[in-house]
Amino acid sequence: MKNYFLAKLFSINYRIAIHEGNANRRLASEAPKILFQLTLGRRFVPKKYIKEFSRLINLIDKTLEESQGRIPVRIIGIQNKTAAKYIKLLIDIKESIEN
Repeated sequence: MKNYFLAKLFSINYRIAIHEGNANRRLASEAPKILFQLTLGRRFVPKKYIKEFSRLINLIDKTLEESQGRIPVRIIGIQNKTAAKYIKLLIDIKESIEN
């Protein structure tokens, strides 16, 4: 399961990196995958990242609820600076698990 989580996290991080747009748009483009593929592997998230990871999951859940089944254009309630921090969080989680 850990390898599955890492593979999904790598794939999400890659698509966020190559997607066009600002940080918020790039993060939002992967929102459904983050929620549905990474939530199952929450137990693999290192303890030092779990609080921020949980906040990200909650923001995404709220955003997807309000988007009524569509892929959101942006994550609700955050600016690009915060979106960039969440993108970095996902990268840091992956690197931490691999080491």
